[in-house]
Amino acid sequence: MGFGTAAPVKVAILGGGMAALAAAFEITKTRGYEVTIHTLGWRLGGKCASSRGPHDRIEEHGIHGFLGSYYNAFPMLNEVYEYLGRPQGSPLASLPDAVIGMDELQMYDWAPDGTMNLYNVAFPQNLEAGDPAKPSGMETIEALLTAAIAAWERVHHGNRDHALVDIFDWLIGEVRAALAKGSAAGVTLGSGHGLIALLERGVEELQATMKAILEPDPKTNQMYTIFNWLSTIIYGALKDDVALHGFDQLDNEDWSDWLRRHNAQPETVVSPIALNTVNLSYQYPLGKTLDPDGEPARPVMAAGAYLHWSLRGLGYCGHAIYAFAAGTGETVIAPMYEALVRRGVKFNFFSKVTVLNLSADKSQVASVEIDIQATLKPGVAEYQPLYPAKAANGQVLQSWPAGPDFKQLAQIPDLKLVNPNMESWWTDWPAVGTRTLTAGVDYDKLVFGLSLGAVPTVCAKLLGASTAWRAMYKGLPTVKTQAFQIWLREDMRTLGWNVPLTGNDTALSDTYKAPINGHCEMHHILQWENWPASMRPKSLWYFCDVMPEIAPPPPGTDHDYPAQAHNEVNQNAVDYLDKNIGPLMPLALNKARYGLGAPDALDYSLLIGALPGQGASAMQTQFVRANIDPTERYVQSPPGSTQFRLKPWETGFSNLLIAGDWTYTGLNVGSVECAVMSGRLVSNAITGRPSLSEIPGYPAS
Repeated sequence: MGFGTAAPVKVAILGGGMAALAAAFEITKTRGYEVTIHTLGWRLGGKCASSRGPHDRIEEHGIHGFLGSYYNAFPMLNEVYEYLGRPQGSPLASLPDAVIGMDELQMYDWAPDGTMNLYNVAFPQNLEAGDPAKPSGMETIEALLTAAIAAWERVHHGNRDHALVDIFDWLIGEVRAALAKGSAAGVTLGSGHGLIALLERGVEELQATMKAILEPDPKTNQMYTIFNWLSTIIYGALKDDVALHGFDQLDNEDWSDWLRRHNAQPETVVSPIALNTVNLSYQYPLGKTLDPDGEPARPVMAAGAYLHWSLRGLGYCGHAIYAFAAGTGETVIAPMYEALVRRGVKFNFFSKVTVLNLSADKSQVASVEIDIQATLKPGVAEYQPLYPAKAANGQVLQSWPAGPDFKQLAQIPDLKLVNPNMESWWTDWPAVGTRTLTAGVDYDKLVFGLSLGAVPTVCAKLLGASTAWRAMYKGLPTVKTQAFQIWLREDMRTLGWNVPLTGNDTALSDTYKAPINGHCEMHHILQWENWPASMRPKSLWYFCDVMPEIAPPPPGTDHDYPAQAHNEVNQNAVDYLDKNIGPLMPLALNKARYGLGAPDALDYSLLIGALPGQGASAMQTQFVRANIDPTERYVQSPPGSTQFRLKPWETGFSNLLIAGDWTYTGLNVGSVECAVMSGRLVSNAITGRPSLSEIPGYPAS
């Protein structure tokens, strides 16, 4: 035995989503920790997982990207790329190669008669804040408020084709002067600040100006609404002394009630700029974006979480939004996996966690039971999950396949008898063995990194022993989501998209028509797919939203449920494309192309892979996904829910920590950013690093 050495602290992480990977990455910055990740199936990423389908097309759980205000996720991913040190000129060599800045967001205002007004809002680059991979000065609420004011100024200067330019110029000048005066006097950005009276005066002046304009044009109406929303969230944050008392104090109130309480106009509360936050974060009870009468449903969200997320979004660095240059699996998950392997993290794939057992005194997790889904062939030391996907540009990207690589496994399925979807909780693929992890032997610290939806099954004994766990599960609702992708023979411009776009010419919205109101055109990733010349797509659209909860999910023995859910989403996609695609691509409609058929229905012959005359059944050639598994369900943030979120280290069991966007992070909205924050908080609890003050958004005081 060597003197001065100590056995490493063993950390077992359950789950392979973003929070679990972030925790492993942060923990392994400190010596003396041995990390093992146990995850079901053949790939990592959780809700951020992507894989390759026919012709190496990229298939995802939904629309993913980073905001320029992901102060934790962006720097971590940059560290991953710098750590890997990929050769210059290789595919996705660095973080700038892996992300594409976007400066515009299309938002849609729907009149009662069904007509549409488009908000095409430019968010000019925030060059002063610099690189989102190295943000600075965003640690405090005061900084967020100042950033929100600066964002209003940038949006104003980037959108000057309206009748309120002069009054905005005056008001912004006054706001800047009030900020400088308050800063010089050391006045906190709170209820005693001069901005309060100034914003009240500004609202009165703008209302008077709008009344004097007999018929304001759509852009003037839009800019007035945007100002009213911006001024309301800044004014409300000041009036409620958020800088002093934090955001949590507001979380028993609904976001729309909070806006109204701070004098938001009725049309502002239902405007796309106000709905953007709640739509982006799927805040619809039971996943229903339409009410029984077919009208838009009323979303609910905790006011503090709404305000924090909205202010954070305005405090972006560089670009407001960043799309991924390839699939999320290639740009985020594969690099993280490669970095963790290099750091010595061990991965046990095909490990489905089934039960957490407590010690006799119920003070800690004594053991973890795992179903082994597959074993390796003799001579295969470790499962290699990635494969080199060939791209149309001649390059190769390490990617995740659509299923297990059975060439590495001892089990060979009879595909006529079973569906070996080892990620599904309804799979008919039987376990080939079991494994038990024991406290003190296999782990000293246990990190539960599965999503909240898995808690009632996997953590039933913890729920039975802890009122806090029961309250958490009851108080944090989850919803299913649905997504589909379509590859088209023509580009978006040829098919009628006529909105001027800058940057990478990408269309993005999450306030389009319900019931699937999120969409993004992603032609820039086509270069990483491998289509034959005769089939090469010219455009690629993603659609994503919540999935209505018609009935409770069936037991795991109902092996047909995934197929039923898939068919449901496929039909939802067809219904949507038959009714709602016209405003996006008017020349893609049957009526426009042939003068025949339903006036609003897509010409399905435009889909890559469609046969002549196939019609709507051509959707079977596209990618459709029902995110129904417990670990895929999205965690919402309704009023009153923040109090039930447990901090990663406050589980009530001495050796257990929790990681996920469902834990308490201070931001408390389902997102990659919150997942990364949670992983970093886990590392803080285990290693002391990073410090709480180094986790932007977490209220360390």
